[in-house]
Amino acid sequence: MVLVITWAALELFDERQLPVAAPVVMVLGRWFYNRHRHWGAGLVAAVSGSAVVFTLVDWLRPHVERLLADTMATATGLVVAMAMFTVCSRVRRRA
Repeated sequence: MVLVITWAALELFDERQLPVAAPVVMVLGRWFYNRHRHWGAGLVAAVSGSAVVFTLVDWLRPHVERLLADTMATATGLVVAMAMFTVCSRVRRRA
């Protein structure tokens, strides 16, 4: 939801230079720090999500406009990061 609102606001103001991921990263960072301090799972999620975002941004930008490429890459990276966090935090709890 935060990603969609950020994208809509940037599109409305015709702003192409601000990062679409910043508000999402701040919200997730606060959620993680306040409620789910599984540091290993957080590290795996951050690294895997970032790798997906950087890879997709490089691949998408030549094909679509920058704001759309950033939004799509960020959304995909968030899904991967949340999935990795879920898997890694469950493995940690069982151990």
